[in-house]
Amino acid sequence: MNDQDHMAKEFSDLKNVFYPETVAVIGASTTLGKWGQMIFSNIVAGGFKGKVFPVNPRGKKMYGLKVFRSVKDIPESVDLAFITTPAETVPGLLEELGENGAKGAVIITSGFSETGPSGKKQEKIIADVARKNRIWIIGPNTMGIICPHAGLFATGAHPRPRKGSVAFISQSGNLGTQLIHWAEQQGVGISLFVGSGNEAMLTCPDYLEYLKNDPYTRFIVLYMENVGDGIRFLETVSRINRVKPVILLKGGSTRAGKKAAASHTGAMSGNDAIFKGACRQAGILNVNVPSDLLNLSAGFSSLPLPMGNRVGIVTVGGGWGVVTADECAKRGLVIPEIPNRIVSCIGKYLPEFWSKGNPVDLVGSRDLEAPLVAVEELMKWDGIDAVICLGIVGRNEIMKQILKSTRRADRKTSSEIPGHEEQMGQEFEERFIAQIAGFMETYQKPVVGVSMAGTGKGVVRPVPESRYSGVMYQTPETAVNVLAGMVSYSRFLSKNSGH
Repeated sequence: MNDQDHMAKEFSDLKNVFYPETVAVIGASTTLGKWGQMIFSNIVAGGFKGKVFPVNPRGKKMYGLKVFRSVKDIPESVDLAFITTPAETVPGLLEELGENGAKGAVIITSGFSETGPSGKKQEKIIADVARKNRIWIIGPNTMGIICPHAGLFATGAHPRPRKGSVAFISQSGNLGTQLIHWAEQQGVGISLFVGSGNEAMLTCPDYLEYLKNDPYTRFIVLYMENVGDGIRFLETVSRINRVKPVILLKGGSTRAGKKAAASHTGAMSGNDAIFKGACRQAGILNVNVPSDLLNLSAGFSSLPLPMGNRVGIVTVGGGWGVVTADECAKRGLVIPEIPNRIVSCIGKYLPEFWSKGNPVDLVGSRDLEAPLVAVEELMKWDGIDAVICLGIVGRNEIMKQILKSTRRADRKTSSEIPGHEEQMGQEFEERFIAQIAGFMETYQKPVVGVSMAGTGKGVVRPVPESRYSGVMYQTPETAVNVLAGMVSYSRFLSKNSGH
């Protein structure tokens, strides 16, 4: 067995940590705002199906569950423990968890390396105790973990993202949980979230080794401040990135950021330009702002990869098409001329004065077949690798506002007519998204949408019985940026397919 196989086997044991059957909350509380209360209430309210053992010296009951006075009183082995008690109690608790046979511990508690040399020394102590007792530890100084496929929601904040294929590993708990809140709002499905904290034992490369073989994860997002062993990280992420796309936001790239990172997670950052250059060579997608993490997550987890950089554009208005073509050109995406046969086919559904080219300007046509025909004709053509749709979804929100004004302007307007218009618009959008998903299944090319107006339904629109979803961003530049990132990754795979 080579070193990589051995590492993969070793980290596969983490499955017992992320998919536990029994969990303990040490320092459990019902006092609102305490970490023991936030973690404990989240696990219970989140619908965890396994056994939950709250631990508090006062005993009694909490949330209908029996409370144990100490870890020693828990009657069976614990798969995963959450520790919320002060830093000085952690070594002793890990010893007790070792005697219990526990497999893992998420140490929520702060007061370790982020506080300076004495805290760093204490952090080494807990790592040594954990290794001696064969316990995996996450943290310390972490916001917790979320594993929707296990029904386990155990963070200080209480978002409930749907089950999905994106794994988030974040050295910042606050930034990580903000991303999870956004993911919930935008419909991005999550396979795993880990606030890795100070990484006293498990580090980013370790999580990557685990996620490589996690059946639920197809795409990995990292937020890092401290690279640690840079050589090992780059070797690991380069290898994993050939199997599952990795997107990275690195904090501490400026002098001010480095200083903030050091006081936040005890992180020490190296030369950012060299690091980013090495990541680019490895095909890693580096981003500069947190919103890009989520936008790319939506695209990669919901769409097929483009096989090239040729883009077809279908737009309800000419201006959007022009702006989008400009953005594509800036990002190295090509807008090819479309052949006459496609022009003739699409033209049957549009007024004579339409653009007759790419971008395909629907000139505000109300023919409900026109956008579907335009998108499919482009996807069928082997001269196109991806399609961007502008304003086809979201028009119903505009219509709702028009109908609202019409009712106010003319009280005699029948309420049945506006209601019928709204229903037709809603049904069209649902049908359009479902058919787009079907096109992606058939032609294996991505369709990236831009919504006419915010619909309150999020970026990702899952389609039942389809592995692909509708993805509707708010701006053309976001759609182009995501598509360019997917093209970049696709090129990386093509260049390295022989290795």
